[in-house]
Amino acid sequence: MEEKKLILPGNFGDDEHHVDADSRRCEFDIKNEQIVFGKIKADIVFAGDSIIHFMEENRFYNKYGFVVNRGIGGDMSKYMRMRFSADVTQLEPKLCIMLIGCNNLWPLEDEIDGNTGDYTESAKAKYENELLDDLRAMLDEAKENGYPMWLGSILPQGAGIPNAEHRNKVIIRINERICALAKEYGTEYINYHDALTLDDGLTMREGISREGIHPNHAGYELMNEVLTPLLDKFFDK
Repeated sequence: MEEKKLILPGNFGDDEHHVDADSRRCEFDIKNEQIVFGKIKADIVFAGDSIIHFMEENRFYNKYGFVVNRGIGGDMSKYMRMRFSADVTQLEPKLCIMLIGCNNLWPLEDEIDGNTGDYTESAKAKYENELLDDLRAMLDEAKENGYPMWLGSILPQGAGIPNAEHRNKVIIRINERICALAKEYGTEYINYHDALTLDDGLTMREGISREGIHPNHAGYELMNEVLTPLLDKFFDK
């Protein structure tokens, strides 16, 4: 039998172009190697950006088995897509939970309509389409390899974040498309967003984040309340 080969995506940046996704590449390659050649199969792989990276997954989810965290602070969907085979598929998970897209928004700050203060429609469409294309590619890979990938909503942002009102409106719009994509693929849409917003349905609630982006203890508690019933059903707990 041919020995299984480790998938190593390499770095995506260079000396002139920093890519946040590279910051944990060495760590993940070594951890992936131990899982692959140790013939351990993951029960859940959480993948995405800093919302996943900063989550203490064993606080809530170790009852479901071997849980792997492959979040990277600052990551964007296009790099998540490029590392997906290495950091998710080759770990042979029973389930992948994906939460990515917040950092795709930052380039929109350079695409503001001077008359309205909102992002230009062309920039919003470009952002949305790129994110959806990346999610679709990862959903296709998961399906081809026989495991489900659930899609988490992008979280709301706090009032103190620059251009928060316009950013949160974009988040609402893209979450609607993520939800529709989940339905198209017959997979779960994890609606963290509604559990974390004020009555306006847009802005992150006070007291659940350190700075209006990353959940704190209370924020992750709310996220857990959304996810746990879905996991209990999936694992028949």
